Amino acid sequence: MFNYIIKRFKKIVIRILALLFFLTFLLMVFLYLNYRLGDKYPNPNDVYTYITNNKTDTYLNENNKNFLKENDIRALRLDKNGKVIESFNKPREVKNKFEITDVVSFNRYYLADYPVFTYIVGDGIILFAYPKNSLDKLPFNYYNYQNLVFNMWLVVIFIVLFLLFVYVFYRMDIRDILKNIAPFQKAIDGLFEDDYEKLDESGELRDLALSINKANEKYNNLKKSQSKWIRGVSHDVRTPLAKISWELNKENKNDLDTKNIQDQVLKISNILEGLNLTMSLANIDKENFESKSPLKVIRKVIVDKLNENPKREIIFENRLRDPDIKLKMDPTLFYRMVENIIKNSLAYTEGKIYLIISNPDNQLIIRVLDQGCGVDEDIIKRINDEDLTNITRHGLGIFISKQIAELHDGKFSIENKDQGLDVSFIFDLVN
Repeated sequence: MFNYIIKRFKKIVIRILALLFFLTFLLMVFLYLNYRLGDKYPNPNDVYTYITNNKTDTYLNENNKNFLKENDIRALRLDKNGKVIESFNKPREVKNKFEITDVVSFNRYYLADYPVFTYIVGDGIILFAYPKNSLDKLPFNYYNYQNLVFNMWLVVIFIVLFLLFVYVFYRMDIRDILKNIAPFQKAIDGLFEDDYEKLDESGELRDLALSINKANEKYNNLKKSQSKWIRGVSHDVRTPLAKISWELNKENKNDLDTKNIQDQVLKISNILEGLNLTMSLANIDKENFESKSPLKVIRKVIVDKLNENPKREIIFENRLRDPDIKLKMDPTLFYRMVENIIKNSLAYTEGKIYLIISNPDNQLIIRVLDQGCGVDEDIIKRINDEDLTNITRHGLGIFISKQIAELHDGKFSIENKDQGLDVSFIFDLVN
């Protein structure tokens, strides 16, 4: 949720920055173009300063004429009577004698469409004529107050419009955020309810939807598991308790079968131990698993079981192509996984037990086969369905092995064959 809000906030900020960048870019373009156009011709004041600083007995000497020629500027010097006494590149259409009205006119406006700038020199004037269509002359030397107010309001309006755009983008994003978050709020409120509606696992909030749906799925699985555990415990504990009760209700206490009572108490203890282990497996952190050799664990199981059952025969077939193969595991749990299957075969069969380990196609396969009569198909179905009802007596150890295999990201397979029960653990090897 936090990441989503951060992403949305970033979008808003990016849009605002994009608008600011765009406006700044336009302003820079405007200033640059004005600079380039204004820098094309020298400032009239600079021209006047250069001419006066470099004059000799005349203003328009060769040095100054070269300067004017380089900058494409024409020049005229008039005496106090308006007569042209010096000139450089004077246009033909410009007359040689000007009246005072002519001076006022071209000083304010143009001279034959040439923008001119006049300066007083001695008892006359000098004017510089720039090329046609090069510079514009403002026909006034004042600024209208109303125009100033109007332009100020224009700037304010532009700023308001900009802020309005930012606000519109902000409201759009907020609306989208609320629209997208609303289903998640509803889903969270009904996360543990029976009428929970699964969220759509697509779009920008896909990760959040997956997490919420997964949490609901885990909760439902937990409820189902608890229900199954309760049914299993209720069924399998009822019989030993009934036998204990029957023994304790005998009138003659000397007839009590204490051995039977102890056996029934042991059964109840084993059932509760197995159930506690299945519950604790759900809370184990796989991050603490280490890369260990499964071969060493399996050999230890076989040696321990043969020492406990010296009259039984456990045949080990090592078909590993890589004897140094390793798997991320908890050695104690991995030991228990294999031990449960072998113990089950030792308890309910009398023939040979085969344990085969191989690694074809980048997989590790541990296979246990016995020569018994197998188990009821109903028990196998309940183990695969994770239903503990009626399996706590004969199948709880197998179910625990299945859980341990899945905890190690492995697959579990169990089936009856003509020669007995065939149980396999399959793990993918990661290079």
